Amino acid sequence: MPGDVPKMTRLMKLVAMLRKNSYPNHRKLERALKNLDLTGTYSVSQKTIQRDVQYLRDVYGAPIVFDNGRRGYRLTDQNWRFEIPQLEADEMRAVTLGARLAETIMPEPVASEIQSAAETLLCDNPSGMDANAALIALVAQGARIPVKPEIFREVFEAWQTRRGLSVKYQKGMTGAVMDYVLEPQVLSFYDGLWYVKAVIVSCDRETQPERTIRTLALNRFKTAAIYPGRFESDPRLIEEVNEGKLFNFPTIDEVVLRFTDCAIPYAKENYDPSQIEEQPDGSLLVTIYDAIDFKIVNLVLNEGGAVQVVSPPELAEKVAAQAKKVIKKQEEINENIRC
Repeated sequence: MPGDVPKMTRLMKLVAMLRKNSYPNHRKLERALKNLDLTGTYSVSQKTIQRDVQYLRDVYGAPIVFDNGRRGYRLTDQNWRFEIPQLEADEMRAVTLGARLAETIMPEPVASEIQSAAETLLCDNPSGMDANAALIALVAQGARIPVKPEIFREVFEAWQTRRGLSVKYQKGMTGAVMDYVLEPQVLSFYDGLWYVKAVIVSCDRETQPERTIRTLALNRFKTAAIYPGRFESDPRLIEEVNEGKLFNFPTIDEVVLRFTDCAIPYAKENYDPSQIEEQPDGSLLVTIYDAIDFKIVNLVLNEGGAVQVVSPPELAEKVAAQAKKVIKKQEEINENIRC
């Protein structure tokens, strides 16, 4: 490349943001670059990003347009490839494995900084993880429940190349094995497990009558094979996952919990200080927005009275009802044991 090309780091980060449907503009790109270089070397103006976008269009044929509604750039064709100079195999292994391990063992903000740096280096390198069988095995086995490396490879390649998958999937509750043909829209690592958020095309060889979205755990895949044909990425699904909505669980707009006794340290460790209001009696009121229903219920029950629901009242009633069910069931079991 000529010596006067824009900095490759900036271009790679820009492409990574486009791939994630982050709708980058000059402010977002500047913030992202500063996360990679805390010394503040990077400074990006509106004209800089305009030149970079035009450069990607002219030299690499990038299908980039400006989205007026989102006030940022986006790709019109997710199949476009940014052919960058390839990293050496050892560098690729180190960067990818380091980023994956960071997600599971590093505290924030270190984990996010490592992942951000890694995605810049690997934003769409054609060699990628799939060129390293040993690395695939390490990444797959690094999950809390291991995934067979050969299954991880098929799923990763299908997701990366936007091809369908034919899988046998074992349901967690019933153990039934389902035959799915699906579009792996988003591949995600969450809470120590690998998931794919997918559009289900057919189930047990019957085409779905309407669009069905499922989040499936890779450790429950019994088999996986790439299926003929390609699909288009759905920016809405990608955006959902980027916003923390990997699962389509019911949420509550605003929940207020009271933390007392042994639960107080938990509240201070797990919630932002702006969410916490200390009370005269030493208890803490914690306000949680967009709270996942079942997680709040489980938290309250698990703390055995040290956490109480202040609002909304219907959630408090749900917790009480669940507690009564648990008590009743346990009393029945205790009676059977005594008999």
